[in-house]
Amino acid sequence: MSFRDWLRGVFAGKTPELDPLDLSLIDLKKGYLVDYDLKTWQVTSHNRYDFDGDQAHEWELFSGDERCYLGAEKDDEYAWSVSRKIAFSALGPAVKDHLLQHDDPPQAIVYDGTRYSLEESGAGYFFPDGRVAGDELIYWDYTDETGEKLLTIEQWGETEFEASVGKTVQAYEFRNILPQHEE
Repeated sequence: MSFRDWLRGVFAGKTPELDPLDLSLIDLKKGYLVDYDLKTWQVTSHNRYDFDGDQAHEWELFSGDERCYLGAEKDDEYAWSVSRKIAFSALGPAVKDHLLQHDDPPQAIVYDGTRYSLEESGAGYFFPDGRVAGDELIYWDYTDETGEKLLTIEQWGETEFEASVGKTVQAYEFRNILPQHEE
C-alpha cells in the first residue's frame, strides 16, 4: 500500500489495514499473539506509565496458565524486559519493615540467591489498558551485578506493595507477531 493510498483511506474514514510483515514489538495491542521462549503468548492488556513525562509501556502476556509482563522504556532506543509478579512477602519481612520505618526499601535485597542493588527510584502514574485517569505509584528498580536480572518494588497508597522479578531481553527474541481481534 502506498502512502497516497493510505492517506485516501484515512480521509475516507476507513481504518488502514495492518501489514503483519511490518509489525514490531512496540505495535502490540490487546488480542495480538507473539512467540517468545518457545511459547505463543496472547496480549491481554497494554498499560502505560508516565514518569514526569517519560513514557513506559507494559503488555500483559498469557500462555496457558503462565502470565508475564513485557516492558519497554525508550531512551535513544527501546530497552525491553520480561518480568513476573512475586509475592511481596517472598522478599522477607525485613524489606517491608524497612519500607514502613524509612519510607524507602533497603539499598540491597537478596531474593532467590541473587543480590540486587537499588538502581533507580521515582514516582509516576499508571494507566491500565488505555484508561485516561492514572493511579499514583512509587517504584524502586533493582539490578543484579550483571545488570541483566531485575527486581522491582511498587508502592500503591500508604501500605500496599507489589514486587516483580525479571530480566532484560532483546526485541529479536519475540517472533511471529499476529494481530487478532478480541471477541
